[in-house]
Amino acid sequence: MKKPLILIALLIIAGLVLAILSGTDLCNFGGCTTAHQYRFFGINLAHLGIFYFSALGATIAGTLFIPALEKALLAFVASGVGAEITMVHLQKNVIQAWCPLCLGITVVVCLLAILVIRTQYLEARRLSIMNAKWFASRFLLTASACAIGFFVSFYGITNPEATAAGQMETSLGKQNSKVEVYVFSDWLCPVCTKIEPAIESVFPALEKRAKIFFIDKPVHQEAMNFVPYHLSFLVNEKPKYLKLRHALFALAQKSRNPSVDEVKLAIAPLGVTYKQLSFMEVTQMMGKSQSLATQYKVNATPTVVITNIMTKSSKTLVGGKEITAENLLKAVKSLE
Repeated sequence: MKKPLILIALLIIAGLVLAILSGTDLCNFGGCTTAHQYRFFGINLAHLGIFYFSALGATIAGTLFIPALEKALLAFVASGVGAEITMVHLQKNVIQAWCPLCLGITVVVCLLAILVIRTQYLEARRLSIMNAKWFASRFLLTASACAIGFFVSFYGITNPEATAAGQMETSLGKQNSKVEVYVFSDWLCPVCTKIEPAIESVFPALEKRAKIFFIDKPVHQEAMNFVPYHLSFLVNEKPKYLKLRHALFALAQKSRNPSVDEVKLAIAPLGVTYKQLSFMEVTQMMGKSQSLATQYKVNATPTVVITNIMTKSSKTLVGGKEITAENLLKAVKSLE
């Protein structure tokens, strides 16, 4: 028994270390930053991890004096495996990036479960108490605890920052329209600049018929320098958005890395005060933009996608020859 207990103790220590590290800024690559935003019913996941491994250690120590705690220990580690399945699901299917620390904790929890199950199995066999009833009760307990851990974590783990960013409305036009228009552009794209007059001229007609989104699709790396300003204007300055958009395109012709002061100077004639969004807000909205570009298979700029959200039918216009005021209005009318 000593060897398994030593291995279990080492794994708990490893889990504690990883949980503590996840509460720092040490891990800042892959899906770390996004994964660490998630909360379990408002509780920081790093703090929850520290509590989990500490409580697990206390429970294991308790089994040395109170053998009946072995069932509680089994349920404890099994529920942890269920919760880790949720975290793997989030990283793979929601965040779409991996956090090394989170994966490390998943491995530790799974190894702990294997060791605990194996230790209890060997002990039961040694005491000659293992029979069909014993096996069935342990199997049912393990499966139930794992399922409960999964479902509770699945519904309890949320991303408050992402929710807040998602509530920041960036669309223009008719909000209850079944037709949506997505304008994908790059601030340093010459053709994007050329089609702006066409978009501006038809915008009054479009906004009466469709919900309109202006999406950043940076093809040139330096176009990313304009994204925070653009998103701020979309969120905070909708009535003057088109004029601010025009000002940003004009500024992009002069500087590929504008300072805040240069942006403020460019928008000063419009009587607008630049309100900086948080890094998290910009990151979340950029993630949504990338998802839309992937969904509509946008690989070049400028591209305009017009879609009916009820019928799922859509039309795509690409480049200066296709994106004209006439074609835009015609596409919207055909999808109404």
